[in-house]
Amino acid sequence: MDVKFNMKGMIYGICLIIFILAGFIVLPKMFREDIKAVDYVIVQRDSIPDKILDMMDDYIDQERALATIIDGKVYVVVTRGQNEEYGIDVEKINLQDKDGKQVMTVEAVYKQKEDAYPFVVLETNMESLPDKIELNQKFPGQNNSK
Repeated sequence: MDVKFNMKGMIYGICLIIFILAGFIVLPKMFREDIKAVDYVIVQRDSIPDKILDMMDDYIDQERALATIIDGKVYVVVTRGQNEEYGIDVEKINLQDKDGKQVMTVEAVYKQKEDAYPFVVLETNMESLPDKIELNQKFPGQNNSK
């Protein structure tokens, strides 16, 4: 039995295998969003820095999420705005890169007034401020799955 070795076919086969393997590695990265959870601690009312309390008069009537650096720590402040029927609580904070900018998404939940506060101050583990902050709110029992 005489077996011929086809070098051209061998090279094409190896190239095909490399392209298939590269596709399994590269394609999922193109379609996957890199979302990182941000660790945070809720700051108790008596421990909120005075600079944050001073600026709250300007923002307490707005429904917002703000970030600031005080003494090298990044704080996130979430306010409920003029909706006085409810208080606000934070479910989670995520960071992701969108178009080369770092975007923080704050997931807040409206709770019964007696179970929550009109604003929440969080101390994060971040080292710098994000480029943009988005606030997503929902009411208890509302499902915002995407």
